[in-house]
Amino acid sequence: MVFYDLLPANKWASVSAGSSKYLWNDWADVLEPDPGTEVLATYTDQYYAGKAAVITRKLGKGMVTFIGPDTDDGKLERDMMKIVYERAGLKPVVLPEGVIREYRDGFGVAINYNSVPQTVKLPEGAKIIFGNATLKPAEVVVWKE
Repeated sequence: MVFYDLLPANKWASVSAGSSKYLWNDWADVLEPDPGTEVLATYTDQYYAGKAAVITRKLGKGMVTFIGPDTDDGKLERDMMKIVYERAGLKPVVLPEGVIREYRDGFGVAINYNSVPQTVKLPEGAKIIFGNATLKPAEVVVWKE
């Protein structure tokens, strides 16, 4: 990271990745990639136009990706993570807005942070240990695969 920037609430800046354009104003790290690092997105305006916004590089058997800007709608972050998953040969899990899913000690856990019920698609063959796949607000489901 070379520097970061915060914009006032009424000002917006943009990032471009391929033919897509994304807006941000909360926070953005402006990046200066090392040789061998691929730039996935660049800033398109303000005084950092042309600087790297999202970078990725292979590291060992894996890959490291850094997303500099924080977008309000999360579309840039989702699109970049889709690229990372596809390159790794994985299919991303699309969750309802406000639902998180993680794995701990061999168990799957999903939590609904919405004010409305949400249904979580569980992996095939999952055995629910606690809760239900349809989560009321602030509910949790725990499963074992």
